[in-house]
Amino acid sequence: MKMHSRVNHPQYSNNKGWLIASILTSSLLTACGSGGSDVALDSTGSTTTALASTNSTETTSQTTTATTSGTTTTATAAETAAAQAAAATAAATAAAQAAAQLAGDLASAKKLVSDALANAKSDATSAKDASDTVARLAQQTTDAVKSYPTVAQSAAMTTFKSYVTQVSQYATTAAQQSALAEQEQVKAQNSSDLAVINAAAQAAQTAASAANAARLAAEKIVNDTWTLLGQINNSLSLEQAITTIPAISTTAETVSGRYIKLDNTGKALPAAATSWACVKDKNTGLIWEEKTNDGGLRDKDWRYRHYHNYAGYGNTVDYNGVQLCAVLGTCDSYTYRDTVNSEGFCGRKGVWRLPLRAELGSIAQINAGDKTPHINQSIFPETANIYKKSAYCAENMASTAADCGYAAGTALHYTDDGRIECNYQGVDYTQPLLGRTTAMLEQSILVPLRLHGGEVEDGLPIYPQANWVCYTRLVSDH
Repeated sequence: MKMHSRVNHPQYSNNKGWLIASILTSSLLTACGSGGSDVALDSTGSTTTALASTNSTETTSQTTTATTSGTTTTATAAETAAAQAAAATAAATAAAQAAAQLAGDLASAKKLVSDALANAKSDATSAKDASDTVARLAQQTTDAVKSYPTVAQSAAMTTFKSYVTQVSQYATTAAQQSALAEQEQVKAQNSSDLAVINAAAQAAQTAASAANAARLAAEKIVNDTWTLLGQINNSLSLEQAITTIPAISTTAETVSGRYIKLDNTGKALPAAATSWACVKDKNTGLIWEEKTNDGGLRDKDWRYRHYHNYAGYGNTVDYNGVQLCAVLGTCDSYTYRDTVNSEGFCGRKGVWRLPLRAELGSIAQINAGDKTPHINQSIFPETANIYKKSAYCAENMASTAADCGYAAGTALHYTDDGRIECNYQGVDYTQPLLGRTTAMLEQSILVPLRLHGGEVEDGLPIYPQANWVCYTRLVSDH
């Protein structure tokens, strides 16, 4: 088809914009119905409608993206803030806990210091009290014995004086240690450094321990002092008792030119006196107990187990049920000695003891016809005279195991004065004479108490409960 130009046609020119728009609109509607793209043309032929739609979509997408980005940024910031807040809280809690722990540790360390100081002060006070006690007792004792040179110059008094010095030194040490502990407390109070306070606590405890050791040593000396005072008091009592013993005239009548009879006050009696309490042997200067016949404490028939009652063997009857003694709660020779010393007789108190074997032998004699007992019966008429059952207790002087005949390693029991309890010997004035000399006489009457106890035969299983029984005759050196 041939087409004609319409450019200069007025009608065409006036309507060309409308026509083109209608065509385009129709095309667009058709395309819309078939799933095509929307396109709009403006008066110059531009696709304004499609671009507007596209721009609107992009703007919406951008807005959504921006909103999402903003939301994400906001959430991240909140989480960060929360994490920072939690971290700050945890740090604050940890710091508070650490501060509390430190405060607790500081308080505990300071308490250790104060406790150590309190203990040191208490021990220092006790040590000072101990020192004052010993010093006071020493002064009192020195005043009491100054009129008795024998006691005043004794070894016991020398020891007593050394106790005063020692306990004073211990008191000084305790006081010094208490002062050191106090210095450590000042350090602890003025510091907030745990290491410094711990060091102060350790130093204070060391000082307190030293103060405690000094206090214990001082108190031991107090105990030793009381023991020593007992010995000094016994010596003083002895000296005082000696001063009250009446003098025996050198012209006093004697029996057989040797013995002087004394009454219960210690005064000399005529040789013909028919009753006397004790006898002085001019040959040895010893004063001998005379036994009674009245069933009392010093009756001639009483017998005693010859050992200290440390093992509980004491009794008032022997193995066969025969009465051993009266008055005493336990019939052993040492209890008898102590009781007599407590009561006193013959003008003497506290000076009686068990005789040595040789001393018992010194009053033995050979009578006419070798009559037993081998003793002056006009002076000692109450002497036991039952063959093999008349042994007298002799003081044990054993100080070593060999003295007793014990084998090495044998368990020994020591008396208060350091001697050993062992197989005692005694003197039996009824024994047959081995010879007529003095030496043979003394050898004849020396007997082992295990064979002369009068209860059972030696060596039976009931030993020692049924052995070592003997009579007593006390002696005094004064």
